[in-house]
Amino acid sequence: MKNFTEYQVSHNRIKNIIFDLGGVVINIDWQLTVDAFQQLADPAYRDQNEDLIQKGTYKAQFFEDYEVGKISDTVFFQHLRETFHLQATNAQIAQAWNALLQNIPQERIALIKKLGETHRTFILSNTNAVHIAEATNILQRENGIADFADLVEKAYYSHIMHKRKPWASIYQQLVDENNLKPEETLFIDDGLANIEAANGVGLQGLHVVANLDGWLQFFQTTLV
Repeated sequence: MKNFTEYQVSHNRIKNIIFDLGGVVINIDWQLTVDAFQQLADPAYRDQNEDLIQKGTYKAQFFEDYEVGKISDTVFFQHLRETFHLQATNAQIAQAWNALLQNIPQERIALIKKLGETHRTFILSNTNAVHIAEATNILQRENGIADFADLVEKAYYSHIMHKRKPWASIYQQLVDENNLKPEETLFIDDGLANIEAANGVGLQGLHVVANLDGWLQFFQTTLV
């Protein structure tokens, strides 16, 4: 089964590759964080929390503010505490927030390294300080690599850039800072809106099913 879809991809023109992190390099499961929050919530509000989650109300502005570095960890945790009626310390909330971060399969790391021998490689992730710290811990523990920046030419994170996907400006910054030709650059992400936005600034796009190694399938049959 093919777990990827190509958007404006020209196989023989790919010289640069930009990887998303969550669902692409590191496996993620948002339900684990939802469950962890529910365990920390005042029992009287758990049904209400479920309703908020089902309606998408949890996608509040403070999530985006945190992702682009507008608010601190402490302020974000307080927003979570108030929104979901959490009876928990900041440390407990951080642990629950990180519950979604799973493993980083070694075969993905091996292929990124191999691609780096023939292509310029980058990471572009919508993330935050707490998640990237834990993801880096997982990278170190499972693969013996100190930092994602050691895996690729440069890693770009939304909370440091003060921009997020699918904003056109985040792709443009990466392209401009590294003198990339968009038409020679493949962007890999599990979010279709992010792929479409990347296409909008001239990048090639590979949309993959989260956690299912679609990009490994793509490269194993086309480039490697």
